[in-house]
Amino acid sequence: TKSVQELSGQICQICGDEVEITVDGELFVACSECAFPVCRPCYEYERREGNQACPQCKTRYKRLK
Repeated sequence: TKSVQELSGQICQICGDEVEITVDGELFVACSECAFPVCRPCYEYERREGNQACPQCKTRYKRLK
């Protein structure tokens, strides 16, 4: 398993903020298909206002906990 240090440092490709670590200590992953780095606020915005799909692979975003 990777340490939090290894996981952190992913940069959101939409806003440039760092992608956060979830309560489970895992890196937040918006797209389970390609793991394109998107932070939770941008993911929530995309689901609410945007095209509800991954900017990279166009897979439709699922609701994440």
